Amino acid sequence: MTAETLDYRIFLSKVEPFSALVAERFEKVVENIDIQYFRQGDVIMQRGQEPEFFYIIAKGLVEEIDEDENSLFYAVQDSFDAASLLQNRNRNQFQAAEETLCFALRKEIFLQLIKLDASFESYYLYNLSEKMNALLERGLNKEMATFMATRVSDCVIHPPVFVHHSTTIFDAVKVMSEKKSDSLIVQFDDGGEGLVTNTDLREKVILPCLSYETPIGDIVVRKLITIDESDFLFNALLILIEYTIKRVIVHRNGETVGVLEQIDLLSSISSKAHLTNMQIQKASSVEELRDAASDIIYLIKSLQQQGVKVRHITKLLGDLNTKTYRKLFELVAPQEIIDNSALMILGSEGRKEQTLRTDQDNALVLRNGFEHPELESVMRSFTDSLISFGFPECPGGVMVINPYWCKSLSAYENELARWVQEPGGDNAMNFAILIDASYVAGDEKLYEGLREVMLRAVRNDNLFFANFAKNALIFETPLSLFSNFVTEKRGHRDELDIKKGAIFPIVHGVRSLALEHRLQTTNTIDRIKELNDKGVIDTPFATELIEAISFLLGLRLRIHLEKHDRDKVIDNYVNPNQLNNFERDLLRDVFKIVERFKKYITHHFKLNMVR
Repeated sequence: MTAETLDYRIFLSKVEPFSALVAERFEKVVENIDIQYFRQGDVIMQRGQEPEFFYIIAKGLVEEIDEDENSLFYAVQDSFDAASLLQNRNRNQFQAAEETLCFALRKEIFLQLIKLDASFESYYLYNLSEKMNALLERGLNKEMATFMATRVSDCVIHPPVFVHHSTTIFDAVKVMSEKKSDSLIVQFDDGGEGLVTNTDLREKVILPCLSYETPIGDIVVRKLITIDESDFLFNALLILIEYTIKRVIVHRNGETVGVLEQIDLLSSISSKAHLTNMQIQKASSVEELRDAASDIIYLIKSLQQQGVKVRHITKLLGDLNTKTYRKLFELVAPQEIIDNSALMILGSEGRKEQTLRTDQDNALVLRNGFEHPELESVMRSFTDSLISFGFPECPGGVMVINPYWCKSLSAYENELARWVQEPGGDNAMNFAILIDASYVAGDEKLYEGLREVMLRAVRNDNLFFANFAKNALIFETPLSLFSNFVTEKRGHRDELDIKKGAIFPIVHGVRSLALEHRLQTTNTIDRIKELNDKGVIDTPFATELIEAISFLLGLRLRIHLEKHDRDKVIDNYVNPNQLNNFERDLLRDVFKIVERFKKYITHHFKLNMVR
């Protein structure tokens, strides 16, 4: 294994959905990937041409430009363009907005993964009927208004490929291949039309060994499902769901003008994320950035109602929040401060596990010896702006306006040494907050230096690890000996706190193991996977822990959204009696997994021997 392929492997292990691939398929990707360099302004993908690669940005910024000269921007770990590969035609032009390095995966390997790996396929192709039924049942909210007003003609419509019904199957397939189409419109002498797809060819020709000289009209579906190009895109969605189909024929004045594919319709639904990202990137004032950031809550709600997995939602939210923080820092801080500091987000934001905006958790590390007369006022402006964006102040003061979390690298190093020597009180939890830090802006080498200081401070310190890990046992699991829920008797009467009772023990227990094994990743699920790879947690238990934390984060997201809609305080309390039977059973199972994990942590770190 070369150093180069090792770098590929490390980078891809942090990028969805490659990080979820089984080892054999992951290695296949590593073997077939290359790195390409582009100067600012270089065209990476030309509109209308056949794509050759799937790109993942390693460094730099890429701009996507559509036919109307609208732009979207993609940054590090973003990828493009799955839709073009699936359509075998570049929809838009992609060019380097600055000096850029991209990992380039050959098209055929990407398409193989789509066919072979269900999770990889589902990442790019949601199952429409399953994902959208919940949306329709719950009603359409404010964030769907734009989608409902969009016309079919505003979406990507593929040109129709026509053949006469007497054309042999062999010749018809040749036409499909030449036109790079997945479907054919078959025309009959009576003026009628029918549709043939790749699925029809597989099911009606290949499997029954039908002669290739058979007329294509013999296998055609004559009942076409159509929609006029002036109709609303939402009605096309309803048609696809009602008939359980993946494409609908588009008419203009009764004549066939194209085919609307499921993937393109889904792209239109999800484009809100790209729009929000673009607005953040282009913001030139705090006010413009505030307007862009205000859309995030509606985007998150929309994705949750579509049934998108909570891990993808929290990752997207984390990415958008990070970009919001970065842009705000660039807007309010002088370049001298930016060049001599590193801005970090901490806690659940740092782990990319935050559901909705709760309180701020951020910090700044300064270059040793650097001072600036405006530092305090800049940090106050930064914090006040975040408050106006909907990020409340942290009750514990973990913010850049607090000098305790805004100091030099050497000052952090001295503080870390004290935390390790005296791990009682708040010291261990302060260490926990900082070990989850993720880089946002400024000089990344300062952030990397701080992480190295943290890991060096606790190297082989078993006593610290034990004192650190025992915090996972602070809160009782709210489940009785007879598997009944233990709820509050006053205050939050009949409710229980899922953060204290389940989320925190898993997060902190996993964090303790990750620290012991010097893992660089901060996300809890990623940490569990790496611990499994190292043999620290066996595969069955790792799977249970991942399922447990995924369920808990999904439940918390739903609770937060419901409380947000009712203008209630967003907290982590849930009333088990308001869950359905299935959810209650799952929550009981999760609490049992938490109890087992606590026992594992107790045994692993020998906590019975720690006072």
